[in-house]
Amino acid sequence: MNYKAFEDILSCPSCGSNVVREGDGFTCVGNCKSHYPIYHDVPVLITPTNPVFNFDQFADGKPPKIFFNSYKNPVLQFLKKIRPDITLNLASKKNYTEIGSILKDHPNPSILIIGGSIDGNGIRELKNQLPANTVLVESDVAHGPNTNIIIDAHQIPFKDNSFDLVIAQAVLEHVLDPFLCVKEIQRVLKPGGMIYAETPFMQQVHGGKYDFHRFTHLGHRRLFREFREVKSGIIAGAGSTMAWSLMYFITSFAPTKKIDKALSYIGSFASFWLKYFDYILNNNKGSYDAACGLYFLGKKEPGYLLPDDELLSSYRGHKS
Repeated sequence: MNYKAFEDILSCPSCGSNVVREGDGFTCVGNCKSHYPIYHDVPVLITPTNPVFNFDQFADGKPPKIFFNSYKNPVLQFLKKIRPDITLNLASKKNYTEIGSILKDHPNPSILIIGGSIDGNGIRELKNQLPANTVLVESDVAHGPNTNIIIDAHQIPFKDNSFDLVIAQAVLEHVLDPFLCVKEIQRVLKPGGMIYAETPFMQQVHGGKYDFHRFTHLGHRRLFREFREVKSGIIAGAGSTMAWSLMYFITSFAPTKKIDKALSYIGSFASFWLKYFDYILNNNKGSYDAACGLYFLGKKEPGYLLPDDELLSSYRGHKS
């Protein structure tokens, strides 16, 4: 989708004022007068003073190597293709199908995907159900096959009450302040709009220096305490956790980055089979204390705030 489909709900990430198309980008009409470039038909709406990202990083249209490893060598492409995934995601497709069924009769749904430069696990189940007039904004801090706007989730450049659904799949572990990002998500959601998030718990570093946070089930729920819960649960369980742990145990012996990559590849074949225990373990409450990843689906309900005593009473594990 081209940015022209949603430019009427854009706002300045620096001051929140409206922006207008001008010259080679968008310009704020408020006091800050900030200008935001468009590179390769993708607007870059991050603040000029952003401490992590700058406009020049997006000028060449290439994705950052830390998140996307693409290989031109056919042998490397083949090796990447046959490498097994060490995570068994048993929930995403089902959850996206459920969300799609909720939105399919909506007259004109608007959706913001944060971290949407490539399709997340299972998201095709949602996309295949969306009405033809859906406004689908696929944002990221990286260029990718889906990216139609560059944003920083700490300062989402959209007007209040703009979206019916916001998706943050495998994103909130990579932001500096997830609580601030959730506040921004709440702001841009319409009353009654939904948030769907998947976030790791027992999982090792997978984004290098851009990997910051992990959440228990209750920690994840409190992150979204201003949303009424629709459902929450385990994305990948203790079997996937063990697969990650074994692979990272193997890579811990690596003295260099190149050897780390080689051991990581070998380790995925040595450990992937452990994830299949999730078919059994995810039915046990104990898996909440050792889950690899968790999900939350909630609804924006103005004035709602989950009390902490109610939060504590919703604990699902066995360690109390």
